[in-house]
Order: sequence, then structure tokens, then C-alpha cells
Amino acid sequence: MSTLNYRPDIDGLRTLAVVPVILFHAGATWLPGGFIGVDIFFVISGYLISSIILRETGAGEFSFLRFYERRLRRIIPALLVVLIVTVAVFQVIALPDQAQQTAESGIAAFLSVSNFYFWRTSGYFAPAAEFMPLLHTWTLGVEEQFYVLFPVVVLVILKLRLPLKWVFVVGTIAAFAFSYWLSVAKPSVAYYLLPARAWELAIGAILAVGVVPAVRGAMMRELLPAFGIGLIVFSMFYIRSDMVFPGWVALMPCLGAAMVIHAGGKSWVAQKVLAARPVVFVGLLSYSLYLWHWPVLTALRVRTASAHLDLPATLGAIAVTFLLAWASWRYVERPFRNKRDMPSRRMLGVLGAGGALAAGIAAASITTGGFSSRLSERANTLLAGAFDTEHFQICPEGSLRNACYFGPTDEPVRLVVIGDSHTPMLHQPMDSIADMMGGRGTLWWHSACPLLDGAWRENDGYRDSCFSFRESVFTELRSLPALDTVVLVGSWAGQLSLGADHVSYPFVDDQSLDRSRSGARQAFVRSFKRTLDKLDELGVKVVVLGPSPGAGFDVPHTLALGDLNGIDQSNSIDALSVREVQMQVDDMIRSVADDREDVGYVPVWDIFCPSETCSLTIGNTSLYSDGGHLSGRGVTEFLGPVLVQRISAELVEIKNP
Repeated sequence: MSTLNYRPDIDGLRTLAVVPVILFHAGATWLPGGFIGVDIFFVISGYLISSIILRETGAGEFSFLRFYERRLRRIIPALLVVLIVTVAVFQVIALPDQAQQTAESGIAAFLSVSNFYFWRTSGYFAPAAEFMPLLHTWTLGVEEQFYVLFPVVVLVILKLRLPLKWVFVVGTIAAFAFSYWLSVAKPSVAYYLLPARAWELAIGAILAVGVVPAVRGAMMRELLPAFGIGLIVFSMFYIRSDMVFPGWVALMPCLGAAMVIHAGGKSWVAQKVLAARPVVFVGLLSYSLYLWHWPVLTALRVRTASAHLDLPATLGAIAVTFLLAWASWRYVERPFRNKRDMPSRRMLGVLGAGGALAAGIAAASITTGGFSSRLSERANTLLAGAFDTEHFQICPEGSLRNACYFGPTDEPVRLVVIGDSHTPMLHQPMDSIADMMGGRGTLWWHSACPLLDGAWRENDGYRDSCFSFRESVFTELRSLPALDTVVLVGSWAGQLSLGADHVSYPFVDDQSLDRSRSGARQAFVRSFKRTLDKLDELGVKVVVLGPSPGAGFDVPHTLALGDLNGIDQSNSIDALSVREVQMQVDDMIRSVADDREDVGYVPVWDIFCPSETCSLTIGNTSLYSDGGHLSGRGVTEFLGPVLVQRISAELVEIKNP
């Protein structure tokens, strides 16, 4: 059977992939594109797997059984150890819903479908990634699905006597185009699922099949890998997580990796840098490093009840990761790869026993709700806020004609509340407002889509559906003859990335000239004016509701974790930064609203921040269901009564200016 010649520079390339991933996940904000190491791994895998398949099929030695056994030996043993340890540990240190989610994702990872699991559970209201210890296994799902499908594809192409090289080239180009479309239209699909990542693996396959001419000349052999490494390093500093991804930007690290591989490992940079003994050693550990780093970092975040780690803790976590990775490589990876140390029958027995153990722990977690009896009464009360979200079911997203109604049932609709995901939680106080008005009310909302006409946030995946929602809103408003008042709700500060370190998802309209905060404010004012102009044409009164202050972290989970792990935490946050952000919002909205007789503005942030701190709880009850959305009790028992008074007073002021 033919084998590949060992290339130490490829192990060095693995180091260049895994170290930035670890640093990025550890919180290295100075390395915004560290996550592109995953894309480098895809190119390497595509090259190595394709090389093996092509050599063996060319020699008439390919065997599906042998191929999949090698993949099994390479991937599953170390993964299974990580799954057992992680699922077990998180039943002790994590909250019940986190423990149960870890168990479910562990089963998905073992079955090679964790990318589907995390895709289905991702989205606007997804749990915080920092507290999901097996999130990183989505990449293994992509690779394992590739391993299942790719040999079949190659053999079918060979059987049909099609030109393998050109099929690969055309297929890769088509896959890239499809991936780019998915990246824009369906970002979560593009990020997690194989169809959008296939071109990255296929780049490696193109190298293996010999499409690209061999490197000739000493100068080109030296320049190509150096340029490839430079492109990879540039990508780590240029690419950010809020860009369209994979999109076109993933081409940079993928092509950089392809250049290093194609150069053949004979250059100075390959032999003296990538093939240096310490670099190669880290590359040999790269699989176990990747497996362990995220569970270790997540466990530390859970144990400290904080998504943000200080430097000493981070360095300690990285050190532990390397120790666990070395042990995993030495005592799990190496023995299982060696048939003499681990014959096939014995291997299957050990993996079967390990799988049964992992499944047993996971099943116990799922059936007991993450061993929920572990929590104190206080922790249970705090955590209940995360599930106090019945308003999202009462008022379904995107629904207009079948939306939730409130107020007198035998009266026409006179009040419409419109906004983003911070809108449905206001159902109860708006019911009181409708009663006072003597008319019926209804509520319409769409995630990340306040009624700001003609504007959008780039790269957030909601543009098309948001535009459609707004168009439908104005159409429906025109069909309500008794309409008297419209209440606009929105996370205005979030739209503009106010208070953030950098401008994420730039807020723009058709007149935007730049993507800065200043440009975003100008786009906001223009779109706000367009919205008010359209509502003015309908002859209605408008009340703009200011946003509640965001906490910046998942309040119910963080406070409950603190209680579980004995950490003393404050039930409030400093008001200084909140006040600064909210005053900017107040100024922008008032700059437009104050010039209009039929428009009023009702701020609410001061209800939460009456002095030097902003409240997060009432007693042990969380005001929030996550880091920004209020819980049902947070509205009914805290915000609601004051909000009703303020809106009522503002409506009187509009009627009698």
C-alpha cells in the first residue's frame, strides 16, 4: 500500500493554524482573525485525504474499510475522551440547562453531526458561545462528513472516466460561488455546514490531483511559502468575526495554506521555521490542542461565572490545555493509531465501551434536566428569568394580520406597537395603554429590525427579511382606518454599536459614505426622519420608546452560576457607561422628534439607573432574560407600571402641546 511522504512543514502549518485559534478563543482581541486557523485545517485535510485516496486508487489498493478505519483511529479516540470528561465535569460546575445542552451536543459530536446541532441552536437568541464547551466540535462534523462523502465522489468520477482535474476545478469554483451566496443570504448555514465549506477542503484536493503546475526555480520555491505565510498572518489581523464569512475573505488564509503546501517543504522558511522541532511538536499536538482548548476555557468561564478571563487565568488555562493535549497525544492518539498496540477488535471494544459511558452520562443529564436539584432556591429563582419569555410565544415574530391583540376586543385597532425583539415583552403594559385609549391594540416585531426606513446593518443576515417586514408594516398601517397612535420600540444603541469597542455590523443606508460611528449616526437620523415622514402621512401620533440599558452579559445565567460556584456578585452594574450611551441615543432621537408636534419620546433607562448603579434584579428575580432583553417579570413588576405612566403623560402632551 502506498503511503505519503512525511512533511514536517505541514505539521508546522498546523501550528500556525491552532495557536491563533487558541489565542482568539482565549480573548486575544489584538488577533481578531485568529479563528481562520480552522480554514487552514480544512485545506490541510483536503490535501492529505485526497492524496491518500488518489494514490491508493491509482495503485488499485483503495479500500473503504481500511480508509474509514484510519479515520476512526485518527479522530474518535481523543474526541471520545474529551467528550466523556467534558460532559461529566459540566454536570457538576454548570447550570442545569448548560449541563443538559453539553450532554446533547456531546451526543451530536460523537455522531459527527455537531455542526448540524449548533446550526439549529444558533441564532439571535442562542446561548452565549463562551458557555458552550463543545461548540468547537462543529468543525469535526464538517470534516467527518467530508470523509464520508469524498471517497465516494472520487470513485464515481473515476468510474465514469471523467477528467478528474477539471471536475475538481469546476466543482471548487461552483462550491465557492455557492458558499459566497450562502454567506450573505444564510450566514449560519454558511458557517456551520459542509456545502459552504466544501471549497476550502477542495482547494487541498486540487493540489493533490495536480491541477497546479509544480513549482520550478529556487526563487519561486522560496517566495511562494513565504508569501503564503504572510497572507495567513495578514488574515489573522485583517479578518474580523463580524465580516461576511466564509465569504470571499476566507480565500486569503486558504490560498496562503495552499501556497505553503504546494511549495513542497524544501524552502528555507519551510525547513528552518515550519519544520523547526518546537514548531513541529506543537503541530503534532494540534488535534488534541484543538479538542481540549475550548472545554478548558469554557470550564474556567463557567467556574468564575464570567465570559471575560483575566490574564493569569488565561495563561493558566492555556498551560493546562497543553498538558492535557500532550497526555492525549501520548496516551490516546499514538496508541490508537498503531495497529500493533491497538488491534482492530480491541480498538472497537474500547471505543464501544467509551461510547456507552459517554452516552450513559449524557442520557442521565438529559433525563434529569442537567441534575437540576443541585441548585439553591436563590439560583433557581435567578435562572428562572432566562425562561421567563412567554411574551415571544404570545406575540409571534414577523406576524402582522395574525399578531397578538390586546385592549377592548370589540373596538377597532387604534394602537400599534412596532419594533425589534425588545418589543413583545411590552405586551402587558401596552394592554393597559390600549384600555386607557379605549381602543384595540396590536404588536408587530422582527428580530434586529426596528422601524428605521431604508437603513440596515451590514453583514447581520437580516437585511432582506427586515426590508420585507418594514414594507408589510407600512402596508398594514394604511389598512387601519381607526389608527390613532404608533409606538416605536428598538435597541437603538445596539443598532449603532454604541459602547462597543469597534463598529460591528455597520449601520448604513443608501446615502452612507463611510462605515464609521459618525456615518452610522447620520444614517440613523435620515432613516428615522423617513419613518416619521411616512407615519405623518397617516396622520397618527407617534411615541418613540427609549431602550432599556443592556447588561453586557447574560444576567440570569451569570448570577445563578455565581451562586452555584460560591462567587460573590453584584446585582447591579455601574451607571456611568450606561448613562453615556443612553444620552447619545436620547440626543439623536430628540434632535428629530422635538421638531414634530405629533411625536413624543419616552426614555426608560433612568428607571433602571436612578443613581450610580443600574439594577439587574428585584430581590432574587432577574430583570433580564439574557444580556439585553427583559424578562416577563422584569417588565410587569419593574418597568411596566412606570412605563404606562410615562406613555400616558406623553400622549396627553402630544394632544395638548
